[in-house]
Amino acid sequence: MASSTRSLKLPPDLLDVAEKRAKVLGYPSWSAYVKGLIRYDALCQGPHSITLPWANLPLVEQDKVDAKLLKLTQDGVGVRGQLLKRILQGESKL
Repeated sequence: MASSTRSLKLPPDLLDVAEKRAKVLGYPSWSAYVKGLIRYDALCQGPHSITLPWANLPLVEQDKVDAKLLKLTQDGVGVRGQLLKRILQGESKL
């Protein structure tokens, strides 16, 4: 298989999240972190019932989600249980 590259453009808040999480988790770079996420997804082959609805939001709404995620990352606080509860109740945004 031939080697190819693609560039990935991230909104500033999401890039900050990736850089902070990469550092906390011990990845050598945010790029290695993103590769790790893709590899983990390929390994698990699970649905994306939480993040897929965000991908279909208007960009201004995605930016609001990213800002909230950055705040959570800066605070070191996850909301997995709370977020899952919101998703199950039909709310697709943070």
